[in-house]
Amino acid sequence: MRHLRLIAVPLAALSLVSCGLTEEQLQPTITSAEAGRKVLSYDLDVRRTLLGGSQSEASAGRLRSGACETNDIPGPKGREQSYLHTQLVSDKPEGNKAVFDAFEQKVRALGFTEKWRYPDAVVYESPKDEFSIGLTESADSSKTLTLSVSSPCVWPDGTAIKE
Repeated sequence: MRHLRLIAVPLAALSLVSCGLTEEQLQPTITSAEAGRKVLSYDLDVRRTLLGGSQSEASAGRLRSGACETNDIPGPKGREQSYLHTQLVSDKPEGNKAVFDAFEQKVRALGFTEKWRYPDAVVYESPKDEFSIGLTESADSSKTLTLSVSSPCVWPDGTAIKE
């Protein structure tokens, strides 16, 4: 009987992998609630650096979450991603370069590394927890800056959904 259990566990894992799930996708993750708290924490930490104390406390966007896998993005169904987009209001768009510089200095100090860059946007990712932080400048005349923070894909309760 012991030998049947030794065979059954790898076969169950193999059947999930054969349905398109990779070993990495089956690993436990932080929970959706933990991901949301960490998104809020990163957002506040960066905004404090860019905007200063009291202004940063009141200007957060709304925390949202969404499915990681869709018809266009394959993967195991059930994982979620938390994200937050916060507009940074400034009456002096000519100061945006200084804000970008301060942003990049801050996220590098947090251990993030550059993932991609365009003339009006940059995104960094943390190699230790796979969270992403980005800053974009709108193309219109307002040149509004938007700070975006997102979590990696996580299982809602931290473990893969059994089907």
